[in-house]
Amino acid sequence: MITAQMTLTSTTKRLATAILIVLTITVLFGHLSRGSLRYDEAIYAEVSKEMVERGEWLTPHWNGKEWLEKPPAYLWATGVLFKLYRVSEFWARFASALSGVGVLLLTFLIARRIYNDTTSGVLAVLILLSTQLFVYYARFGTTDTMLSLCILLAVYAYLRTEDDERFWLLAGAGCGIALMVKGAAGLIGPAVLLVASLLDRRSLSILRSRWLWLAIAVAVLIALPWHSLMYWQHGDVFVRSYLSRHVINRATSNINQFNRGYGFYISILRNLVSPWAYILPFALIFAPRPRSFVVLILGLMVFGGYTLVQTKFQWYILPALPAFAVVIGGFLASFAKHKRQTQFGVGLLAVIILWGFAEFRTIRLIKTSDSEIESAARLAQVSNNDQGGIIAYPESLGMTVKFYSRRPLCTDSVLSKLSHNENVGCEPTGPTHMILRTADRPTVGTRFTINPLLEDGPLTYASIGRR
Repeated sequence: MITAQMTLTSTTKRLATAILIVLTITVLFGHLSRGSLRYDEAIYAEVSKEMVERGEWLTPHWNGKEWLEKPPAYLWATGVLFKLYRVSEFWARFASALSGVGVLLLTFLIARRIYNDTTSGVLAVLILLSTQLFVYYARFGTTDTMLSLCILLAVYAYLRTEDDERFWLLAGAGCGIALMVKGAAGLIGPAVLLVASLLDRRSLSILRSRWLWLAIAVAVLIALPWHSLMYWQHGDVFVRSYLSRHVINRATSNINQFNRGYGFYISILRNLVSPWAYILPFALIFAPRPRSFVVLILGLMVFGGYTLVQTKFQWYILPALPAFAVVIGGFLASFAKHKRQTQFGVGLLAVIILWGFAEFRTIRLIKTSDSEIESAARLAQVSNNDQGGIIAYPESLGMTVKFYSRRPLCTDSVLSKLSHNENVGCEPTGPTHMILRTADRPTVGTRFTINPLLEDGPLTYASIGRR
């Protein structure tokens, strides 16, 4: 019997490494500046830009007012890039894309360690690089990929503590930075490590380690000062905005306009993690026993936990994707090792076809653009030289309009209720211009007189006056 051996020679390893590096750079950084900033990434870019312009790096601001919704680690990174280079789409997304590189590296290291197999790590990286949900948000200028990086750093450090307890310091740093990247979502890291230590039957020995307590001190020293300062400066306003509104309310009630049930994230896996999502159930059942259960716990806790949370967004489960990729990579590598040469060849061809299909869908996704957002960005840039506040209608265009117009963003209580309505007041001067859908001019005309100045695609830039 001839068994397929997936051992890699040094030459093959170097070639595989080179291919992975080229793929990573191409997929995560290729045309990174394509497309105007939109939705949440436009908010983060604007907050970072206002940090630089104001010289105020502790209290974030958006639209000229205090913005206490998120901790500042990602904003600091982007603000430094803006200050060192320039304000642009590329640098607004760079910290997220670079975090994606870190996620890929840690995914490889974790897979190799828990399965004692380099091939599992290579496959896990290839799976992530062809996963639409991961690549899209690695190229999207928000906090979620950086959060995933911090959590994976803590997971990898936990695995290394078996050999060297000093790695607890790295785990503590990862958890502390995660709290500074996305607040309460950063608690995923310590929760995963706690459960993993119980299932791995390491909890007693871990509790006796002085390095664990030093790691906790490191995490506290990283996360506590900024949070304490914000509470000291802003009091209950900080608690309401940072904790009540963006943690408790999202967990206990649906704050968005979509009615998303418990099957929402299953549909996300099916649509944006395809075809790997169809292999995942088999991998969870038949993958070889890992050195630690920490990866399984990470994937299932993130997926299950956010399924129970009432407010659901597709990017919430991003930290689970590397864990799922590791399990699938371990399953495919194990499957290949125990097959005859002919079966191995057929299986390898099937995996290559699946990967090519997935990568094609991923590249097609990142090349898509939103014509309405692009029109809004162009019109907002044209409006730079005009004075006064500006309204965007519908409100989904507001974040883009604010970033590119460099003008106060306003809203109208009758036309729309922005999610950031405490940051959009323009009194006493009021708004003087509006970017709106041309088709919505009759609706807006019930509140304002409209003098169209320029049309771009589906949108119109107009001067306005209240009726």
